[in-house]
Amino acid sequence: MSKEMVLRDGDIAGVPAAQYVRMSTEHQRYSPENQKAVIAAFAAFRGFEIIETYQDSGRSGLTLSGRPALKQLLADVLTGAAKFKAILVLDVSRWGRFQDTDQAAHYEYMCREAGVDIHYCSEPFENDGGALSSIIKHMKRVMAAEYSRELSVRVSRAQRHQAGLGFKQGGEAPYATRRRIVDEKGKLKSLLKPGQRKAYRDDKIVLVRGPASEVKLVRTVFEKYALEGLRLSKIAKLLNAQGKMQSSGRPWRPDTLRRMLRNEIYIGRFVFGRRFCNLGKPMPADEKKWVRIQMLDPIVSLELFQAAADRLASTTVRKFSDEELRSVLVRLLRENGYLSWNLVLDCSYTPKPATLIRRYGSLRAAFRSVGYDHPPKFKRNAEGQRITNDDLLNDLRRIYAEHGRITMAIINADPHAQSTTFYQHRFGGMMNAFQLANLPIKPRNRREEVAADRQREAWENRAPAKKPMTRNEDGSRITNDQLLGFLKELLAEHGYLSIGLIDAAPGMPTCQFFRDRLGGLRKAYEKIGYLTSQSEIVRAAMARNKVREGQLYAYTVSRRSPV
Repeated sequence: MSKEMVLRDGDIAGVPAAQYVRMSTEHQRYSPENQKAVIAAFAAFRGFEIIETYQDSGRSGLTLSGRPALKQLLADVLTGAAKFKAILVLDVSRWGRFQDTDQAAHYEYMCREAGVDIHYCSEPFENDGGALSSIIKHMKRVMAAEYSRELSVRVSRAQRHQAGLGFKQGGEAPYATRRRIVDEKGKLKSLLKPGQRKAYRDDKIVLVRGPASEVKLVRTVFEKYALEGLRLSKIAKLLNAQGKMQSSGRPWRPDTLRRMLRNEIYIGRFVFGRRFCNLGKPMPADEKKWVRIQMLDPIVSLELFQAAADRLASTTVRKFSDEELRSVLVRLLRENGYLSWNLVLDCSYTPKPATLIRRYGSLRAAFRSVGYDHPPKFKRNAEGQRITNDDLLNDLRRIYAEHGRITMAIINADPHAQSTTFYQHRFGGMMNAFQLANLPIKPRNRREEVAADRQREAWENRAPAKKPMTRNEDGSRITNDQLLGFLKELLAEHGYLSIGLIDAAPGMPTCQFFRDRLGGLRKAYEKIGYLTSQSEIVRAAMARNKVREGQLYAYTVSRRSPV
Protein backbone atom coordinates (compact mmCIF):
# COMPACT_ATOMS: atom_id res chain seq x y z
CA MET A 1 0.00 0.00 0.00
CA SER A 2 1.42 3.36 -0.96
CA LYS A 3 2.13 5.79 1.82
CA GLU A 4 0.75 8.55 -0.40
CA MET A 5 -2.74 7.03 -0.74
CA VAL A 6 -5.34 9.64 0.20
CA LEU A 7 -8.23 8.77 2.51
CA ARG A 8 -11.85 9.47 1.60
CA ASP A 9 -11.97 12.41 4.03
CA GLY A 10 -8.76 13.90 2.69
CA ASP A 11 -6.31 12.66 5.34
CA ILE A 12 -2.95 11.28 4.35
CA ALA A 13 -2.76 7.49 3.95
CA GLY A 14 -0.71 5.11 6.05
CA VAL A 15 -2.40 5.88 9.40
CA PRO A 16 -1.31 3.23 11.95
CA ALA A 17 -4.32 1.31 13.26
CA ALA A 18 -5.20 -1.58 15.54
CA GLN A 19 -7.91 -4.11 14.81
CA TYR A 20 -10.17 -5.54 17.52
CA VAL A 21 -11.69 -8.97 16.84
CA ARG A 22 -14.23 -10.71 19.06
CA MET A 23 -15.99 -14.01 18.52
CA SER A 24 -18.33 -15.77 20.92
CA THR A 25 -20.13 -18.88 19.63
CA GLU A 26 -22.76 -17.25 17.46
CA HIS A 27 -22.10 -17.86 13.76
CA GLN A 28 -19.32 -18.66 11.32
CA ARG A 29 -19.60 -15.22 9.70
CA TYR A 30 -18.20 -13.83 12.95
CA SER A 31 -15.12 -16.07 12.89
CA PRO A 32 -11.82 -14.23 13.50
CA GLU A 33 -10.66 -14.96 9.94
CA ASN A 34 -13.80 -13.46 8.38
CA GLN A 35 -13.60 -10.39 10.60
CA LYS A 36 -9.92 -9.85 9.79
CA ALA A 37 -10.61 -10.20 6.06
CA VAL A 38 -13.32 -7.50 6.12
CA ILE A 39 -11.18 -5.24 8.29
CA ALA A 40 -8.18 -5.73 5.96
CA ALA A 41 -10.25 -4.72 2.94
CA PHE A 42 -11.53 -1.65 4.78
CA ALA A 43 -7.98 -0.72 5.82
CA ALA A 44 -6.65 -1.11 2.28
CA PHE A 45 -9.43 1.07 0.84
CA ARG A 46 -9.11 3.75 3.52
CA GLY A 47 -5.34 3.74 3.79
CA PHE A 48 -4.89 2.34 7.29
CA GLU A 49 -1.89 0.24 8.22
CA ILE A 50 -2.77 -2.45 10.79
CA ILE A 51 0.09 -2.72 13.27
CA GLU A 52 -1.67 -4.32 16.27
CA THR A 53 -4.31 -7.02 16.73
CA TYR A 54 -6.42 -7.49 19.86
CA GLN A 55 -8.52 -10.67 19.79
CA ASP A 56 -11.06 -12.08 22.24
CA SER A 57 -12.03 -15.58 21.12
CA GLY A 58 -14.97 -17.39 22.69
CA ARG A 59 -15.85 -14.28 24.72
CA SER A 60 -19.30 -12.87 25.34
CA GLY A 61 -19.85 -9.21 24.53
CA LEU A 62 -22.17 -8.62 27.48
CA THR A 63 -19.51 -7.42 29.90
CA LEU A 64 -15.96 -6.11 29.95
CA SER A 65 -14.76 -8.41 32.74
CA GLY A 66 -14.36 -11.49 30.54
CA ARG A 67 -12.61 -9.73 27.64
CA PRO A 68 -8.90 -9.40 28.39
CA ALA A 69 -8.00 -8.19 24.89
CA LEU A 70 -10.45 -5.27 25.00
CA LYS A 71 -9.25 -4.35 28.50
CA GLN A 72 -5.66 -4.35 27.24
CA LEU A 73 -6.67 -2.25 24.24
CA LEU A 74 -8.32 0.37 26.47
CA ALA A 75 -5.34 0.33 28.84
CA ASP A 76 -2.88 0.92 25.98
CA VAL A 77 -4.96 3.81 24.64
CA LEU A 78 -5.52 5.53 27.99
CA THR A 79 -1.93 5.19 29.20
CA GLY A 80 -0.48 6.52 25.95
CA ALA A 81 1.34 3.26 25.20
CA ALA A 82 -0.58 2.77 21.95
CA LYS A 83 1.36 3.46 18.75
CA PHE A 84 -1.80 3.51 16.62
CA LYS A 85 -4.20 6.35 15.88
CA ALA A 86 -7.34 4.35 15.00
CA ILE A 87 -9.21 1.21 16.01
CA LEU A 88 -10.92 -0.91 13.37
CA VAL A 89 -13.88 -3.10 14.40
CA LEU A 90 -16.14 -5.19 12.18
CA ASP A 91 -19.42 -3.71 13.45
CA VAL A 92 -21.12 -2.24 16.50
CA SER A 93 -21.97 -5.66 17.97
CA ARG A 94 -18.30 -6.74 17.92
CA TRP A 95 -17.43 -3.76 20.11
CA GLY A 96 -19.92 -5.15 22.58
CA ARG A 97 -23.50 -6.19 23.28
CA PHE A 98 -23.55 -4.33 26.59
CA GLN A 99 -26.97 -4.35 28.21
CA ASP A 100 -26.42 -0.73 29.15
CA THR A 101 -25.81 0.96 25.79
CA ASP A 102 -24.11 3.89 27.50
CA GLN A 103 -21.29 1.52 28.49
CA ALA A 104 -20.27 0.97 24.86
CA ALA A 105 -20.50 4.70 24.18
CA HIS A 106 -18.39 5.40 27.28
CA TYR A 107 -15.53 3.19 26.12
CA GLU A 108 -15.65 4.73 22.65
CA TYR A 109 -15.64 8.23 24.13
CA MET A 110 -12.57 7.44 26.24
CA CYS A 111 -10.68 6.31 23.13
CA ARG A 112 -11.75 9.37 21.15
CA GLU A 113 -10.67 11.71 23.95
CA ALA A 114 -7.26 10.01 23.92
CA GLY A 115 -6.93 10.81 20.21
CA VAL A 116 -7.83 7.35 18.86
CA ASP A 117 -10.95 7.09 16.67
CA ILE A 118 -13.01 3.93 16.21
CA HIS A 119 -14.15 2.84 12.74
CA TYR A 120 -16.87 0.20 12.18
CA CYS A 121 -15.84 -1.49 8.94
CA SER A 122 -19.11 -3.11 7.81
CA GLU A 123 -21.63 -0.54 9.03
CA PRO A 124 -23.52 1.64 6.50
CA PHE A 125 -22.60 4.89 8.27
CA GLU A 126 -19.49 6.95 8.89
CA ASN A 127 -18.54 7.18 12.55
CA ASP A 128 -17.83 10.89 12.22
CA GLY A 129 -19.76 12.12 15.27
CA GLY A 130 -22.59 13.57 13.21
CA ALA A 131 -26.24 13.49 14.25
CA LEU A 132 -27.21 10.77 11.76
CA SER A 133 -24.32 8.44 12.65
CA SER A 134 -24.97 8.95 16.37
CA ILE A 135 -28.64 8.02 16.01
CA ILE A 136 -27.93 4.95 13.87
CA LYS A 137 -25.09 3.84 16.14
CA HIS A 138 -27.31 4.11 19.23
CA MET A 139 -30.04 2.09 17.49
CA LYS A 140 -27.46 -0.56 16.55
CA ARG A 141 -26.32 -0.79 20.17
CA VAL A 142 -29.91 -1.16 21.39
CA MET A 143 -30.52 -3.86 18.76
CA ALA A 144 -27.33 -5.70 19.78
CA ALA A 145 -28.34 -5.64 23.45
CA GLU A 146 -31.88 -6.76 22.63
CA TYR A 147 -30.54 -9.58 20.46
CA SER A 148 -28.60 -10.90 23.47
CA ARG A 149 -31.67 -10.68 25.69
CA GLU A 150 -33.87 -12.51 23.20
CA LEU A 151 -31.19 -15.11 22.55
CA SER A 152 -30.76 -15.80 26.25
CA VAL A 153 -34.50 -16.31 26.68
CA ARG A 154 -34.65 -18.71 23.73
CA VAL A 155 -31.62 -20.68 24.92
CA SER A 156 -32.98 -20.90 28.46
CA ARG A 157 -36.37 -22.08 27.22
CA ALA A 158 -34.76 -24.70 24.99
CA GLN A 159 -32.51 -25.96 27.78
CA ARG A 160 -35.43 -26.36 30.15
CA HIS A 161 -37.41 -28.18 27.48
CA GLN A 162 -34.52 -30.57 26.78
CA ALA A 163 -33.95 -31.11 30.51
CA GLY A 164 -37.65 -31.97 30.86
CA LEU A 165 -37.15 -34.67 28.21
CA GLY A 166 -34.41 -36.23 30.33
CA PHE A 167 -31.28 -34.89 28.64
CA LYS A 168 -28.36 -33.40 30.55
CA GLN A 169 -27.55 -29.75 29.80
CA GLY A 170 -23.81 -29.16 29.97
CA GLY A 171 -21.33 -29.71 32.76
CA GLU A 172 -19.45 -32.78 33.92
CA ALA A 173 -21.06 -35.86 35.41
CA PRO A 174 -21.40 -36.13 39.19
CA TYR A 175 -19.31 -38.75 40.99
CA ALA A 176 -20.43 -42.35 40.35
CA THR A 177 -22.18 -41.36 37.10
CA ARG A 178 -21.04 -41.06 33.50
CA ARG A 179 -22.24 -39.09 30.47
CA ARG A 180 -23.51 -41.16 27.58
CA ILE A 181 -24.49 -40.06 24.08
CA VAL A 182 -27.97 -40.75 22.72
CA ASP A 183 -28.65 -40.29 19.00
CA GLU A 184 -31.77 -38.70 17.54
CA LYS A 185 -33.53 -42.11 17.47
CA GLY A 186 -32.91 -42.75 21.18
CA LYS A 187 -30.15 -45.30 20.67
CA LEU A 188 -27.40 -45.33 23.29
CA LYS A 189 -23.92 -44.68 21.94
CA SER A 190 -20.48 -44.34 23.52
CA LEU A 191 -19.54 -42.89 26.90
CA LEU A 192 -17.91 -39.46 27.08
CA LYS A 193 -14.68 -39.00 29.01
CA PRO A 194 -14.16 -35.89 31.18
CA GLY A 195 -13.69 -32.86 28.94
CA GLN A 196 -15.06 -34.55 25.79
CA ARG A 197 -18.03 -33.20 23.87
CA LYS A 198 -20.55 -34.78 21.54
CA ALA A 199 -19.68 -34.70 17.83
CA TYR A 200 -23.12 -34.25 16.25
CA ARG A 201 -25.65 -31.53 16.91
CA ASP A 202 -28.64 -33.91 16.97
CA ASP A 203 -27.04 -36.11 19.63
CA LYS A 204 -28.13 -35.75 23.25
CA ILE A 205 -26.48 -36.65 26.55
CA VAL A 206 -27.89 -38.64 29.46
CA LEU A 207 -26.41 -39.77 32.75
CA VAL A 208 -25.84 -43.45 33.52
CA ARG A 209 -24.32 -45.29 36.45
CA GLY A 210 -20.57 -45.26 36.80
CA PRO A 211 -18.22 -48.01 38.03
CA ALA A 212 -19.39 -50.28 40.85
CA SER A 213 -16.56 -49.07 43.11
CA GLU A 214 -17.79 -45.47 42.87
CA VAL A 215 -21.41 -46.52 43.44
CA LYS A 216 -20.31 -48.38 46.57
CA LEU A 217 -18.42 -45.33 47.83
CA VAL A 218 -21.50 -43.13 47.45
CA ARG A 219 -23.61 -45.58 49.46
CA THR A 220 -20.89 -45.75 52.10
CA VAL A 221 -20.89 -41.96 52.47
CA PHE A 222 -24.67 -41.82 52.88
CA GLU A 223 -24.70 -44.68 55.39
CA LYS A 224 -21.86 -43.33 57.51
CA TYR A 225 -23.40 -39.88 57.63
CA ALA A 226 -27.11 -40.69 57.98
CA LEU A 227 -26.98 -43.99 59.91
CA GLU A 228 -23.68 -43.98 61.81
CA GLY A 229 -23.72 -40.24 62.55
CA LEU A 230 -20.12 -39.54 61.46
CA ARG A 231 -19.11 -35.97 60.70
CA LEU A 232 -18.28 -35.02 57.14
CA SER A 233 -14.69 -34.19 58.11
CA LYS A 234 -14.29 -37.66 59.62
CA ILE A 235 -15.73 -39.34 56.52
CA ALA A 236 -13.39 -37.33 54.29
CA LYS A 237 -10.37 -38.38 56.35
CA LEU A 238 -11.40 -42.05 56.18
CA LEU A 239 -11.80 -41.93 52.39
CA ASN A 240 -8.51 -40.12 51.86
CA ALA A 241 -6.69 -42.52 54.19
CA GLN A 242 -7.97 -45.40 52.06
CA GLY A 243 -6.63 -43.70 48.92
CA LYS A 244 -10.08 -43.11 47.45
CA MET A 245 -10.10 -39.80 45.61
CA GLN A 246 -12.60 -37.79 43.61
CA SER A 247 -12.97 -38.24 39.87
CA SER A 248 -10.60 -35.31 39.40
CA GLY A 249 -7.95 -37.01 41.54
CA ARG A 250 -8.32 -34.50 44.35
CA PRO A 251 -8.82 -35.61 47.97
CA TRP A 252 -12.27 -35.53 49.49
CA ARG A 253 -13.30 -32.48 51.51
CA PRO A 254 -16.36 -31.90 53.72
CA ASP A 255 -17.85 -29.42 51.25
CA THR A 256 -17.63 -31.87 48.34
CA LEU A 257 -19.29 -34.57 50.44
CA ARG A 258 -21.99 -32.09 51.46
CA ARG A 259 -22.77 -31.43 47.80
CA MET A 260 -22.91 -35.18 47.21
CA LEU A 261 -25.45 -35.65 50.00
CA ARG A 262 -27.64 -32.92 48.51
CA ASN A 263 -27.48 -34.12 44.90
CA GLU A 264 -30.76 -35.74 43.91
CA ILE A 265 -29.08 -37.61 41.07
CA TYR A 266 -28.22 -40.31 43.61
CA ILE A 267 -31.92 -41.14 43.91
CA GLY A 268 -32.04 -41.10 40.10
CA ARG A 269 -33.54 -37.63 39.78
CA PHE A 270 -31.98 -35.03 37.48
CA VAL A 271 -32.58 -31.43 38.59
CA PHE A 272 -32.06 -28.44 36.30
CA GLY A 273 -32.74 -24.72 36.52
CA ARG A 274 -31.88 -23.91 40.12
CA ARG A 275 -30.50 -20.56 39.00
CA PHE A 276 -31.08 -18.03 36.25
CA CYS A 277 -27.75 -16.86 34.89
CA ASN A 278 -28.67 -15.83 31.35
CA LEU A 279 -27.39 -12.26 31.60
CA GLY A 280 -25.32 -10.81 34.39
CA LYS A 281 -25.17 -12.12 37.95
CA PRO A 282 -26.74 -15.57 38.59
CA MET A 283 -29.97 -15.40 40.54
CA PRO A 284 -31.70 -18.26 42.41
CA ALA A 285 -34.86 -19.51 40.73
CA ASP A 286 -38.12 -20.37 42.42
CA GLU A 287 -38.10 -24.07 43.29
CA LYS A 288 -41.48 -24.46 41.60
CA LYS A 289 -39.76 -23.66 38.29
CA TRP A 290 -37.02 -26.27 38.70
CA VAL A 291 -37.06 -29.14 36.22
CA ARG A 292 -37.01 -32.55 37.92
CA ILE A 293 -37.07 -35.80 35.99
CA GLN A 294 -36.13 -39.41 36.69
CA MET A 295 -33.02 -40.11 34.59
CA LEU A 296 -31.41 -43.29 35.99
CA ASP A 297 -31.90 -46.04 38.57
CA PRO A 298 -31.37 -44.80 42.15
CA ILE A 299 -27.96 -45.39 43.71
CA VAL A 300 -29.27 -44.93 47.28
CA SER A 301 -32.78 -45.44 48.60
CA LEU A 302 -35.15 -42.52 49.04
CA GLU A 303 -35.33 -43.20 52.80
CA LEU A 304 -31.54 -43.03 53.16
CA PHE A 305 -31.34 -39.86 51.08
CA GLN A 306 -34.07 -38.22 53.20
CA ALA A 307 -32.33 -39.23 56.43
CA ALA A 308 -29.15 -37.56 55.23
CA ALA A 309 -31.11 -34.47 54.18
CA ASP A 310 -32.76 -34.24 57.59
CA ARG A 311 -29.41 -34.38 59.37
CA LEU A 312 -27.94 -31.80 57.02
CA ALA A 313 -30.86 -29.47 57.70
CA SER A 314 -30.41 -29.82 61.46
CA THR A 315 -26.67 -29.12 61.37
CA THR A 316 -26.44 -26.53 58.60
CA VAL A 317 -26.18 -22.95 59.77
CA ARG A 318 -28.66 -20.70 58.05
CA LYS A 319 -27.13 -17.79 56.17
CA PHE A 320 -29.12 -14.59 56.62
CA SER A 321 -29.03 -11.99 53.88
CA ASP A 322 -28.55 -8.33 54.81
CA GLU A 323 -32.23 -7.68 54.14
CA GLU A 324 -33.29 -10.64 56.32
CA LEU A 325 -31.11 -9.45 59.19
CA ARG A 326 -32.57 -5.99 58.96
CA SER A 327 -36.15 -7.27 58.85
CA VAL A 328 -35.76 -9.45 61.96
CA LEU A 329 -34.14 -6.57 63.87
CA VAL A 330 -36.97 -4.24 62.84
CA ARG A 331 -39.50 -6.82 64.03
CA LEU A 332 -37.69 -7.29 67.35
CA LEU A 333 -37.49 -3.53 67.90
CA ARG A 334 -41.18 -3.09 67.06
CA GLU A 335 -42.21 -5.84 69.49
CA ASN A 336 -40.06 -4.71 72.44
CA GLY A 337 -39.30 -1.04 71.90
CA TYR A 338 -35.56 -1.55 72.40
CA LEU A 339 -32.71 -3.86 71.39
CA SER A 340 -30.02 -5.51 73.49
CA TRP A 341 -27.64 -8.47 73.58
CA ASN A 342 -29.90 -10.56 75.82
CA LEU A 343 -32.97 -9.72 73.74
CA VAL A 344 -31.27 -10.92 70.55
CA LEU A 345 -29.86 -13.99 72.30
CA ASP A 346 -33.26 -15.09 73.65
CA CYS A 347 -35.22 -14.37 70.46
CA SER A 348 -36.25 -17.46 68.49
CA TYR A 349 -36.23 -15.88 65.02
CA THR A 350 -33.00 -13.85 65.14
CA PRO A 351 -29.46 -15.17 64.64
CA LYS A 352 -26.95 -15.21 67.46
CA PRO A 353 -25.36 -11.89 68.48
CA ALA A 354 -22.04 -13.16 67.11
CA THR A 355 -23.58 -13.26 63.62
CA LEU A 356 -24.61 -9.62 63.86
CA ILE A 357 -21.15 -8.67 65.14
CA ARG A 358 -19.44 -10.45 62.22
CA ARG A 359 -21.77 -8.82 59.68
CA TYR A 360 -21.86 -5.26 61.06
CA GLY A 361 -18.69 -5.07 63.15
CA SER A 362 -20.56 -4.56 66.45
CA LEU A 363 -24.02 -4.92 67.94
CA ARG A 364 -24.34 -1.17 68.22
CA ALA A 365 -23.71 -0.80 64.48
CA ALA A 366 -26.34 -3.49 63.80
CA PHE A 367 -28.86 -1.71 65.99
CA ARG A 368 -28.10 1.63 64.36
CA SER A 369 -28.83 0.12 60.93
CA VAL A 370 -32.51 -0.08 61.93
CA GLY A 371 -32.60 3.31 63.65
CA TYR A 372 -31.95 2.25 67.26
CA ASP A 373 -28.99 3.76 69.10
CA HIS A 374 -28.16 1.39 71.95
CA PRO A 375 -27.33 3.36 75.12
CA PRO A 376 -23.65 2.76 75.90
CA LYS A 377 -22.56 1.09 79.09
CA PHE A 378 -20.48 4.06 80.19
CA LYS A 379 -16.95 3.63 81.46
CA ARG A 380 -16.75 7.01 83.28
CA ASN A 381 -18.85 8.69 85.92
CA ALA A 382 -20.94 11.82 85.55
CA GLU A 383 -17.89 14.06 86.10
CA GLY A 384 -16.01 12.32 83.29
CA GLN A 385 -13.57 10.66 85.66
CA ARG A 386 -12.54 7.01 85.49
CA ILE A 387 -14.83 4.77 87.50
CA THR A 388 -13.01 3.44 90.55
CA ASN A 389 -13.40 0.05 92.20
CA ASP A 390 -15.24 1.74 95.09
CA ASP A 391 -17.77 3.20 92.63
CA LEU A 392 -18.42 -0.23 91.19
CA LEU A 393 -18.75 -1.90 94.59
CA ASN A 394 -21.08 0.86 95.84
CA ASP A 395 -23.34 0.19 92.86
CA LEU A 396 -23.51 -3.49 93.84
CA ARG A 397 -24.42 -2.56 97.41
CA ARG A 398 -27.13 -0.17 96.15
CA ILE A 399 -28.63 -2.77 93.84
CA TYR A 400 -28.66 -5.36 96.63
CA ALA A 401 -30.37 -2.91 99.02
CA GLU A 402 -33.02 -1.98 96.43
CA HIS A 403 -33.93 -5.53 95.40
CA GLY A 404 -33.03 -7.58 98.46
CA ARG A 405 -31.03 -9.84 96.17
CA ILE A 406 -28.60 -9.52 93.32
CA THR A 407 -28.13 -11.40 90.06
CA MET A 408 -26.33 -10.78 86.80
CA ALA A 409 -29.66 -10.06 85.08
CA ILE A 410 -30.56 -7.42 87.68
CA ILE A 411 -27.14 -5.76 87.30
CA ASN A 412 -27.39 -5.66 83.51
CA ALA A 413 -30.91 -4.24 83.68
CA ASP A 414 -29.93 -1.42 86.05
CA PRO A 415 -29.62 1.82 84.02
CA HIS A 416 -26.99 3.31 86.34
CA ALA A 417 -24.67 0.31 86.72
CA GLN A 418 -21.92 -1.07 84.52
CA SER A 419 -22.40 -4.39 82.75
CA THR A 420 -21.44 -7.66 84.40
CA THR A 421 -18.79 -8.09 81.70
CA PHE A 422 -17.15 -4.89 82.97
CA TYR A 423 -17.20 -6.27 86.53
CA GLN A 424 -15.68 -9.56 85.40
CA HIS A 425 -12.85 -7.80 83.61
CA ARG A 426 -12.21 -5.51 86.59
CA PHE A 427 -12.45 -8.09 89.42
CA GLY A 428 -11.85 -11.41 87.67
CA GLY A 429 -15.39 -12.69 88.28
CA MET A 430 -18.72 -11.67 89.79
CA MET A 431 -18.20 -13.74 92.93
CA ASN A 432 -15.00 -11.81 93.64
CA ALA A 433 -16.91 -8.53 93.26
CA PHE A 434 -19.68 -9.73 95.59
CA GLN A 435 -17.16 -10.72 98.26
CA LEU A 436 -15.27 -7.42 97.99
CA ALA A 437 -18.58 -5.57 98.39
CA ASN A 438 -19.25 -7.64 101.58
CA LEU A 439 -22.51 -8.93 100.15
CA PRO A 440 -23.88 -12.12 101.75
CA ILE A 441 -23.61 -14.00 98.47
CA LYS A 442 -22.03 -17.45 98.50
CA PRO A 443 -21.70 -20.14 95.87
CA ARG A 444 -24.69 -22.46 95.83
CA ASN A 445 -22.64 -25.66 95.68
CA ARG A 446 -19.11 -26.98 95.88
CA ARG A 447 -18.63 -26.82 92.12
CA GLU A 448 -19.41 -23.09 92.02
CA GLU A 449 -17.20 -22.55 95.07
CA VAL A 450 -14.27 -24.27 93.36
CA ALA A 451 -14.86 -22.22 90.21
CA ALA A 452 -14.96 -19.00 92.23
CA ASP A 453 -11.67 -19.90 93.95
CA ARG A 454 -10.12 -20.62 90.59
CA GLN A 455 -11.30 -17.28 89.19
CA ARG A 456 -10.00 -15.39 92.20
CA GLU A 457 -6.60 -17.08 92.11
CA ALA A 458 -6.30 -16.50 88.38
CA TRP A 459 -7.19 -12.85 88.81
CA GLU A 460 -4.80 -12.31 91.70
CA ASN A 461 -1.95 -14.04 89.87
CA ARG A 462 -2.75 -12.66 86.43
CA ALA A 463 0.25 -11.82 84.31
CA PRO A 464 0.72 -8.28 83.02
CA ALA A 465 -0.49 -7.64 79.51
CA LYS A 466 1.96 -8.96 76.96
CA LYS A 467 3.52 -6.43 74.65
CA PRO A 468 2.69 -7.42 71.08
CA MET A 469 5.67 -8.94 69.29
CA THR A 470 5.81 -8.10 65.59
CA ARG A 471 9.55 -8.39 64.81
CA ASN A 472 12.63 -10.26 65.98
CA GLU A 473 14.99 -8.73 68.51
CA ASP A 474 17.33 -7.62 65.71
CA GLY A 475 14.44 -5.84 63.97
CA SER A 476 14.14 -8.37 61.17
CA ARG A 477 10.73 -9.58 59.95
CA ILE A 478 9.32 -12.72 61.57
CA THR A 479 9.01 -15.45 58.94
CA ASN A 480 6.18 -17.95 58.61
CA ASP A 481 8.60 -20.76 59.44
CA GLN A 482 9.45 -18.99 62.69
CA LEU A 483 5.77 -18.69 63.57
CA LEU A 484 5.24 -22.40 63.00
CA GLY A 485 8.38 -23.10 65.06
CA PHE A 486 6.91 -21.09 67.96
CA LEU A 487 3.75 -23.19 67.85
CA LYS A 488 5.70 -26.45 67.71
CA GLU A 489 7.75 -25.47 70.78
CA LEU A 490 4.62 -24.46 72.68
CA LEU A 491 2.87 -27.71 71.72
CA ALA A 492 5.89 -29.79 72.79
CA GLU A 493 6.02 -27.97 76.14
CA HIS A 494 2.33 -28.11 77.07
CA GLY A 495 0.89 -30.89 74.93
CA TYR A 496 -1.88 -28.66 73.55
CA LEU A 497 -2.50 -25.25 71.99
CA SER A 498 -5.10 -22.59 72.74
CA ILE A 499 -5.68 -18.88 72.35
CA GLY A 500 -4.96 -18.20 76.00
CA LEU A 501 -1.78 -20.26 75.94
CA ILE A 502 -0.43 -18.45 72.87
CA ASP A 503 -1.29 -14.98 74.18
CA ALA A 504 0.28 -15.72 77.57
CA ALA A 505 3.51 -17.22 76.21
CA PRO A 506 6.44 -14.80 76.55
CA GLY A 507 8.52 -14.08 73.49
CA MET A 508 5.71 -14.99 71.07
CA PRO A 509 3.37 -12.88 68.90
CA THR A 510 -0.29 -12.66 69.76
CA CYS A 511 -2.96 -14.92 68.30
CA GLN A 512 -4.14 -12.11 66.05
CA PHE A 513 -0.65 -11.91 64.54
CA PHE A 514 -0.82 -15.66 63.74
CA ARG A 515 -4.29 -15.20 62.20
CA ASP A 516 -3.24 -12.29 60.01
CA ARG A 517 -0.06 -13.97 58.79
CA LEU A 518 -1.18 -17.60 58.38
CA GLY A 519 -4.85 -17.12 57.53
CA GLY A 520 -6.25 -18.42 60.83
CA LEU A 521 -5.21 -20.53 63.80
CA ARG A 522 -6.72 -23.71 62.42
CA LYS A 523 -4.62 -23.41 59.27
CA ALA A 524 -1.55 -22.90 61.44
CA TYR A 525 -2.49 -25.94 63.56
CA GLU A 526 -2.90 -28.03 60.41
CA LYS A 527 0.60 -27.15 59.19
CA ILE A 528 2.20 -28.44 62.39
CA GLY A 529 -0.01 -31.55 62.63
CA TYR A 530 -2.24 -30.40 65.49
CA LEU A 531 -6.07 -30.56 65.68
CA THR A 532 -7.76 -28.84 62.74
CA SER A 533 -11.47 -29.44 63.37
CA GLN A 534 -13.23 -26.84 65.51
CA SER A 535 -15.23 -29.55 67.27
CA GLU A 536 -12.04 -31.46 68.11
CA ILE A 537 -10.44 -28.32 69.52
CA VAL A 538 -13.52 -27.61 71.65
CA ARG A 539 -13.69 -31.18 72.97
CA ALA A 540 -10.00 -31.10 73.86
CA ALA A 541 -10.48 -27.81 75.73
CA MET A 542 -13.47 -29.24 77.64
CA ALA A 543 -11.45 -32.30 78.60
CA ARG A 544 -8.62 -30.08 79.92
CA ASN A 545 -11.11 -28.01 81.92
CA LYS A 546 -12.54 -31.13 83.54
CA VAL A 547 -9.05 -32.26 84.51
CA ARG A 548 -8.25 -28.85 85.97
CA GLU A 549 -11.53 -28.75 87.91
CA GLY A 550 -10.78 -32.17 89.37
CA GLN A 551 -7.26 -31.14 90.33
CA LEU A 552 -8.44 -27.85 91.82
CA TYR A 553 -11.24 -29.59 93.71
CA ALA A 554 -8.78 -32.08 95.21
CA TYR A 555 -6.43 -29.25 96.12
CA THR A 556 -9.23 -27.21 97.73
CA VAL A 557 -10.47 -30.17 99.77
CA SER A 558 -6.96 -30.99 101.00
CA ARG A 559 -6.35 -27.36 101.93
CA ARG A 560 -9.56 -27.17 103.97
CA SER A 561 -9.11 -30.54 105.66
CA PRO A 562 -7.89 -30.37 109.27
CA VAL A 563 -4.30 -31.34 109.79
